[in-house]
Amino acid sequence: MDATLERTAARILADHRDAPDAAWAALDENGLTRLWVGEAHGGFGMSPAEGFGVARLAGACALPAPVAETLIGTWLLTEAGLEPPPGRTSIFVEGWQRGVPFGDSADHVVHVRDQSLALLRGPLPGRHAGVGLDPLSDAACRLTGSVVATGDMRHDIALPLAALTRAAQMCGALEAVLTLTIGFAEQRIQFGRALTKFQAIQHMLSEMGAEVAAASAALDAAVATADYNAPFDRQAVAIAKFRAGLAAGIVAEHAHQIHGAIGYTEEYPLARLTRRLWQWRDDFGGESYWAGELGSAALHERTPLWPRLAAAGG
Repeated sequence: MDATLERTAARILADHRDAPDAAWAALDENGLTRLWVGEAHGGFGMSPAEGFGVARLAGACALPAPVAETLIGTWLLTEAGLEPPPGRTSIFVEGWQRGVPFGDSADHVVHVRDQSLALLRGPLPGRHAGVGLDPLSDAACRLTGSVVATGDMRHDIALPLAALTRAAQMCGALEAVLTLTIGFAEQRIQFGRALTKFQAIQHMLSEMGAEVAAASAALDAAVATADYNAPFDRQAVAIAKFRAGLAAGIVAEHAHQIHGAIGYTEEYPLARLTRRLWQWRDDFGGESYWAGELGSAALHERTPLWPRLAAAGG
């Protein structure tokens, strides 16, 4: 990710950590929600890596705003030859989500069925809290907003794009959980010693670090293959989403074991991160689905997957 963009996004998120509406407004004002929109449509036309980087930073803050969804929606609309509208955008990819994230506050919703999409005017009725705490509007049966435009995408990219963006958010959250847990273990005194002095805690922290590194490596490899006007490398996406989901289970479990009861309190940020990890690992295909994709590829293609899996810590 470009260093200037990263500093700008990180500063905005740090300054408005507890004010999601202000964070969204600042990100949008600086064009960080429209990085994947071409200049002809009022965006910047930045490389795919920049948008994935913003999603990763937003995930590290567990920002309750549709930053990732807006990025995904604008790319899909551009792929279908439609102009992305301004404001907050959410997405619903049929068969891969339990509801429409932030649908009750979205200005527009991109509804995807196979390679066809419809741009609906929001907000959508209905709201409930998902596992990840972010508001969800009810699923396809509530997609009753007026249709603004329809189109067909040239490539079947909705699922891999959304899955890879979720993997980026997960890697950001994983890194934040690791940092938070190390800091807690260094400060928490038990039996006259910091938790980091206990071998069992050291083992859990080292395993968390290895999982975060493996997920990050898989994400970076997949992001490097992404390009506009082209299909996604589904094997690279599969490895990234599978590895992020696997890491989420291990990292969240160890983090809560080390923190104890305080990790579940509303005042402490750990649960805000881990609950989103649990939600995001299921969005757009969980580990079992993407493992199946990799298995099918191994059976039907001559190119061996083992070097790529090994590089991602599989």
